[in-house]
Amino acid sequence: MSKYVDAHCHIEDKAFNKNRDEVVKRAKENNVIIITSGASFGGCVRALNCKRLYDIYLTLGYHPSRVNADDKIINKVYNLIKENEKEILAVGEIGMDVKIENIKRQEEIFKKFLELSKEINKPIVAHARGFEERIFKLSDQPIMFHCYSGSLELAKEIGESGNLISISTLVCFSEHHKKLVEKLDIDYITTETDSPYLSPIKKQRNEPINVKFVYKIISEIKEMDINEVKNIIYKNTCKFFKKKL
Repeated sequence: MSKYVDAHCHIEDKAFNKNRDEVVKRAKENNVIIITSGASFGGCVRALNCKRLYDIYLTLGYHPSRVNADDKIINKVYNLIKENEKEILAVGEIGMDVKIENIKRQEEIFKKFLELSKEINKPIVAHARGFEERIFKLSDQPIMFHCYSGSLELAKEIGESGNLISISTLVCFSEHHKKLVEKLDIDYITTETDSPYLSPIKKQRNEPINVKFVYKIISEIKEMDINEVKNIIYKNTCKFFKKKL
């Protein structure tokens, strides 16, 4: 059976504490590949534990919203990633966010983890809201733009350069994201939920199984069989992470 890919979620998030086992089981029973993403020191530790407990995939990084943290905490995350480089697919999520203060500090932290990704030879998963072009220009590592919301023109350039645009469950209610799917070559695309955030179901917490909604919309917009969509996105994701998932 063809596999779905949730290329970016947060299974380690405390929102899943009451029924994490059920959420993972539900996804696996529906052939959903889970890639969870630690984004703080505590989140990275929990994500690492989830990877080992549930046999899922992992990226580790540091979210730009934590820009005001002490350097000691940032270095703890940095060292945790170095110590566990063989466990991870990529460094991330890392990046910059236009809605968060202290842009200079955000960029400094991003560059620190970007250098780490080069040192351990891993791609990056970028949080780049409002800074898509800046992140693209700063990085010489392969990038998966998590929950991409930038322009179509830049998305095409990103894809043509061998990077990935991650289409999230936002596509279920966003015309901009539907337009991205329509106009982008499917070979440039992967899929995600960013769960427990961005739920496509009103008043419900998001979870990895909901990535199926993203595939349904992509198949409708592209007028492609859903199994063909699944196979292409699986191939795109494996190629990017240089690993058969």
